[in-house]
Amino acid sequence: MTTPDAAGDDDTAWPEPLRVSVPARADHVRTLRHRLSAWLGEDHLDADLVEDLVMATSEALENCCDHAFVSASSVGTMTLTARAVDDALVITVGDDGIWQAPGRETTGRGRGLAMMRQLVDDVAVESGPGGTELALTRYLHHATGRPQH
Repeated sequence: MTTPDAAGDDDTAWPEPLRVSVPARADHVRTLRHRLSAWLGEDHLDADLVEDLVMATSEALENCCDHAFVSASSVGTMTLTARAVDDALVITVGDDGIWQAPGRETTGRGRGLAMMRQLVDDVAVESGPGGTELALTRYLHHATGRPQH
């Protein structure tokens, strides 16, 4: 797939999509961050853009570990995917856990989605009986990597 990079170069060929599934444990978050960073680094993206994407993804992964399997008797699976779609990068974090409604124990927390929204252009969450998927989208159609509003 060919798509423009953050500098506007229309000849950048994106690597094959990244897809990694691991047990949803906090000790796997660091490994997934490194895998994503390496995948993003292949595209010669601005270091600040890579850092924003990795930080937003890390928060999504940590939330998966902390919340998706709270009432489960065993650890489930989390899946990280990253791909270029037209003029955007789309990174998803999915799990096969159960959506946890905010409760009293989350008082003072719950800032993860707000932080992600500051780092990427779109955050979408879909939840159902088979798990939850959070999609982070960052548009690359001009020099800063952010769409003009």
